[in-house]
Amino acid sequence: MRHFIIDCDTAEDDILSLYLLLKNNIDVVGVTIVEGNIPFEQEVKNALWALEQINRDIPVYPGSKRPLIKNFMTVEKVHGKGGIGDILVEPKRFNAQGKHASLAIIDLAEKYKGELEFLAISPLTNLALAYLLDNSIVRKIKRVWIMGGSIFSIGNITPVAEFNIWVDPDAAKIVFDAGFNITLVPWDVIINYPVTDEEWNLIKNMRTKMSELYIMMYSHYRQYSSNIQKINGHPHPDAITTAIAIDERIATRKEKRFVAIDNTDGITRGMTLVDRFDADTRWSDKPNAEVVYEIDKKKFMEKIIDLLNWF
Repeated sequence: MRHFIIDCDTAEDDILSLYLLLKNNIDVVGVTIVEGNIPFEQEVKNALWALEQINRDIPVYPGSKRPLIKNFMTVEKVHGKGGIGDILVEPKRFNAQGKHASLAIIDLAEKYKGELEFLAISPLTNLALAYLLDNSIVRKIKRVWIMGGSIFSIGNITPVAEFNIWVDPDAAKIVFDAGFNITLVPWDVIINYPVTDEEWNLIKNMRTKMSELYIMMYSHYRQYSSNIQKINGHPHPDAITTAIAIDERIATRKEKRFVAIDNTDGITRGMTLVDRFDADTRWSDKPNAEVVYEIDKKKFMEKIIDLLNWF
């Protein structure tokens, strides 16, 4: 049994990622919520609502409502006012925990010492705060899976910065410099593997409860991805990262690289700089992350279809 914390700024792809973990028999020991896609309180509600849909009462820990230092903006234009389109859901049965996410991370890292894996599909503020409070979590957390950044500085919030890293680059710098065992799935990799019209129509015709939920959650995001971002369909940044965490064979090309985070005040704030050379450059003498460069789209979509047949 593998034990995971999933760290969310809960929009549609975060919810699908949570479902993927549970469908694949991962023990999700906590859902931590951080600032990001939409207003914070709605992120918390979305996580609780998502768990109600599958009747799984997993602890949800609200965390940081803002970045460590500077302000940020939410992106309802991308995900809709409610993060799953413009619907504002309200949980009816489940409630959030009173413990702050960063404290929950510390406690769970101790409880599952050497076994806990951290799925960071959101800004890295909660994990950075936990590390600042207790540096020993670096030794206790087995793996940190991060969706964020880009290999070639192709951004989705600025021309060079990906949203998760841009929201809190100071936190990202702390995490990447801390010594965690990191696997990074960058934005400019996942946009090469969108859900095509053919795949979208296949899902529409499945007519399961999960497939109908999928279509409802992703319709707004698909329209934005296609019309504004000019992607041929919609990508799955969080879900691809999650699928790789579940089955590393989905990542067909990975390389150890040193990843630097630009947390300066200039126009490149939030940019990830990936050293393409071998170690021992002027940046660093060793890599600090395993970077995913290519995936097996067929295997990934098999995971999605399997999930949508869940019920």
